Parts: sequence; C-alpha cells; structure tokens
Amino acid sequence: MITCRLKCAALTAIILTTLLNAQSVSARRHRPEVKNLTEQRTRSESRIAREARNPVPLPRPRPTEAPPRPLPSPPSHDQACLDRLTAGGFEFQVAVLAPASNPACVVDTPVRVKAIKSASRTRIRLVEEPVVACRFAEPLAHWLSEVVAPVFAARLGTDLKAVHITGYECRNRNHAEDGKLSAHALGIAADILSFELTNGVTLAIRPDGDPGDARAAIDAVRKAGCGWFTTVLGPGSDEAHANHLHVDIFQHGSSNHYRICQ
Repeated sequence: MITCRLKCAALTAIILTTLLNAQSVSARRHRPEVKNLTEQRTRSESRIAREARNPVPLPRPRPTEAPPRPLPSPPSHDQACLDRLTAGGFEFQVAVLAPASNPACVVDTPVRVKAIKSASRTRIRLVEEPVVACRFAEPLAHWLSEVVAPVFAARLGTDLKAVHITGYECRNRNHAEDGKLSAHALGIAADILSFELTNGVTLAIRPDGDPGDARAAIDAVRKAGCGWFTTVLGPGSDEAHANHLHVDIFQHGSSNHYRICQ
C-alpha cells in the first residue's frame, strides 16, 4: 500500500508539473499579441488626435457661374394669317430662318412670297422671293395686286409682270453700325427696286424718275401706299432711299394711326 501511494503521489506531481509548464508557455505566447493590440490602439488614438488638431482642408468651392443669358422668345405662328394668304391666291412658302447674330432679329410666322395675282388674275412674280412676316405679307400682296397692278394697267396700258423686291434682313436702320433695329430685321418691311411690265419695259426707282406717264404711275402707287403701310419712303426722302421704295408696318408712337409718308 505504501509503495502504491508513493507511486501515485509521484505521478500526480509529474502531471501537475507538466500542466504548469504548459500554462507558462501559453502565457508567454499570448502576451506579445496583447501588447501588439495595445500598441495599435495607442497609435490609432494618436492619429485621430492629430487629425482633430489639424483637420484636412476642404476643397475649394466652385467658382460662381454667370447666370445664363435669356433666350429670345420664339417667333409666334399665325395659322389664320397663312390661311388668308392661301385664300387670296398668293404663292408663298413657310420659311425657316437660321438663328441671326442679333437675337432681336425675330420674324413672326416667316413666309417666302413667290408670286401674287392681280385683280384681273394676272400672275405677278416677286423675283427675289423675299422672306417677310406673314402679317406684313398680307398688306404687301394686297397693295401690289389691288393698287399697283391696276394703276399701271390704267395709266400705262400694260400689265405688271414682276417686281424686284427685298424683305427680311437682320440689320440696323439704314445699314448703320449702331442705332435702332430696322423694320427689315423683324420681317415687316420691303424695299422695291423696280417693276417689270408685260410690254418689256422696266420701271426702276431712281431720283430723276421716269418721264411722263411712268413717273406719274409710280408717284400714284407711292402715295396710295400710305393707306396700306405706316411708312413709305423713296427718292427725295433722304439719301438712304434714293434708289428704292421702302414700305413697312412699323408702329410709330402708341398706335398705328401715325404715318411717315415722304
């Protein structure tokens, strides 16, 4: 019995010694990991403290952009006016204008007028096929067909065949570099250069005029134009209108009752 007890005690001592040595080794193995974690936490806290003292600068704000320029109002579309031109037997085509260098040059319901018919149903060609606003094409076409053609037929004994005429042009008055916008820039004006008759005669607008009945006929239609347009200018008005008749429907003052006929 004594011998067995001694053997058991020795065995127990050996087991305890082994366990203690194993725990000591394990403790030595895990101690550096705890130290490393502590060091990492300390470095992280130090970095956060430095960033708090020296915050990262914010990016520069975007430069203030200039407000966009307002776009010009789009031209209006007057279908009723187009229908009236069609009913009147006038040859025209709805025009599409390219954007002008000056945004103020806007033509409402632009049309390219090709030909009109006189009261006697004679076709009168507009050689240059001017582009004008529909609201101006109406009085222009009616004046040519109801006044100019009958007067020439009565006074000269021949029919009106063609008209050399220009319309829309984005520019200032009298082609000046500065100043007010011309009525041509709105498509509400036309410059008549000459009239062609069926007998082969061409009546040019010029300062000295044509002799006899031809000059009287041009003077008559020029005066009658004041009933259709707000402005009628030609030879004798000023130097800028010495070689053509200018007609427009530009409003002078607060109403359309005021006329400039020179």
